[in-house]
Amino acid sequence: MPAQKIMIIRHAEKPEHHGPRGVDENGNEDKESLTVRGWQRAGALVQFFGPSGNATPRAPLARPKHLFAAFADPATDDDSKRPRETIEPLSAFLPTEIDDTCGKDEIEKLVSKATAADGVVLISWEHKRIPPIAQILVSGAQSIPEWPDDRFDMVWVFDRAGAAWHLTQVPQLLLAGDRSDLFD
Repeated sequence: MPAQKIMIIRHAEKPEHHGPRGVDENGNEDKESLTVRGWQRAGALVQFFGPSGNATPRAPLARPKHLFAAFADPATDDDSKRPRETIEPLSAFLPTEIDDTCGKDEIEKLVSKATAADGVVLISWEHKRIPPIAQILVSGAQSIPEWPDDRFDMVWVFDRAGAAWHLTQVPQLLLAGDRSDLFD
């Protein structure tokens, strides 16, 4: 049965020009990796999407069966490791492999793979490309807001209703400073 729920998150916090530096999983400086706060969010997402024991995530969230992250290719400008790093702790906990075979601009290929997956899907992607992904899913049936540059704390949940998809925004509220306001 094709996917009935697709959840999309922006990768966790990234380095800014004059802000915290990115670090890899070993603590080495890496401009293509998450910041320390980003790694904190990645860790917090484990219990957010995959609570321990028999607990389930709060509705409309669900425990993902399939994970997708943008492919990082150092030979091109698609070299950000952040989408994958954001869901690696969740992948290890579930355990579920991460499909990172789509580049950040291959959104039609991504949507095709995600909608064909059996079970709940979680996608970690770059924020500028999330609204175009959403537009493909809702096919113009719903207005899609832009994803603000300064927000890392939201989940877009798409539930299938027949042949259509419906978007619900869910604030993560995982770290100090996370906001509850929805995107307009």
